[in-house]
Amino acid sequence: MLNKTYEFNNDFIIKLHDNFDAEAVKIMKDDIERYSKFATNIIFDLEHVNFIDSSGIGAIVFLYKRMITKGYSVYVIGLAQQPLELFQMLFLDKTINCYETLDDYLASTTNILVAS
Repeated sequence: MLNKTYEFNNDFIIKLHDNFDAEAVKIMKDDIERYSKFATNIIFDLEHVNFIDSSGIGAIVFLYKRMITKGYSVYVIGLAQQPLELFQMLFLDKTINCYETLDDYLASTTNILVAS
C-alpha cells in the first residue's frame, strides 16, 4: 500500500509498503491517473513491498507508457523476492530500469541538481 510520495532531484518518488496488488491499485487509482499527468520521471520504491500481482505490474506499466510518450521515464528501486522474480519472469527488468537503491539510481543519472 502507498506509504508516501515525495520529490527528489526533480523526480517523483512513490514509496510503497506491503502488497502492491489489486486492492492497493484500486485505492490508488485516482492518484495513479494524476501521476500520469506529471512532467517528471517517476520512481517506484518497492523496497518494502512483499508481494506484487498483475494489477501492480499493470499500474507500473501504465505509468511507464504514459511517461515515455512525454519524454520521461519510470524507474523501480528496491526489488527483492517475489516482486523481483515477477519482474524477471515478465522481462520487465529489461524494459524498465531497475536499481537496488535510490543511491544506485542517482549514481546512474545525469540529472542530479547541485545547489549553488
